Amino acid sequence: MSLRGLDLPVSFAAQYRSIEMPPWGGVIDRKWERVLTSDAKQEWRQLINQSLSSRPFDQHERGRRYLFSKVYESRGIWFKSYPNVSLSQRIARLLGRNKASNAWRNAWFLIQCGITTPRPVLALNTLWWRRQPEWVAFEDFANAQTFTRCYLNQIASGRSMQQLLIAVGQFVGQLHESRWWHRDLNGSNLLVRASADSTYKFCIVDINRMRRTRRMNQYKRIHDLVRLGVSRADYETLLKSYADVTDIVVDANMLRRALDHSQQLHAARQAGSYLRWWLKVSYQLGKIRNLGI
Repeated sequence: MSLRGLDLPVSFAAQYRSIEMPPWGGVIDRKWERVLTSDAKQEWRQLINQSLSSRPFDQHERGRRYLFSKVYESRGIWFKSYPNVSLSQRIARLLGRNKASNAWRNAWFLIQCGITTPRPVLALNTLWWRRQPEWVAFEDFANAQTFTRCYLNQIASGRSMQQLLIAVGQFVGQLHESRWWHRDLNGSNLLVRASADSTYKFCIVDINRMRRTRRMNQYKRIHDLVRLGVSRADYETLLKSYADVTDIVVDANMLRRALDHSQQLHAARQAGSYLRWWLKVSYQLGKIRNLGI
């Protein structure tokens, strides 16, 4: 079902209604409507309207212009904007393949697949030829930290991280078993909530680039696994738990080459070297070469 150009499952359509906020229109979650539209809770509107301003922003304001969070009644909401400046971005919006629509659509498909991702609360879009950014708001995944921070904290504390590695391997395995390819999975896009008994709950974010694929080949699996920021020694535990879920053994040679390439690309980016462009090209060539594996 489509509501204001945004796809969502029919079973969830009754939970949303249309909202007008010129120059935007969109949909809002009915259970959040009272909170977000009350006169006392209008700061989020002011921050969104700032994105229409043509004046230059300082570094602190620039971050708030594209991503900010608010807490209402002890519950957090993240607001994220998606630009619509270039011609290609506007054409993507015309075709319904823009980042905001993808993030909204993917969130609902992931929820239906039983994969934890923040629930979308609000979506604001405009006519495709306009330059205004689009906005999507999601419920906060409370009391969580990024996988990178959790992993580094485990190293610093000297505690065993076997349970963490097993848990993340199982989560990524579940994601791939549902035929979801994140395409930008890294330690910052995976949130972790740890409990006192050393169990972990994961939540996947930044999902606008995700795709549902007919076949999860080795390249797609490794593409998602290689940027988690795990040391090479720890991959053995992670991949074993991944294989327990998927019954797929990841090609060790392809993984080693991908890790080498990722390390080289990171070093080139840090140094500001033009070599990073060749590394990107070589990565795409390797993608094409391995597409059928």
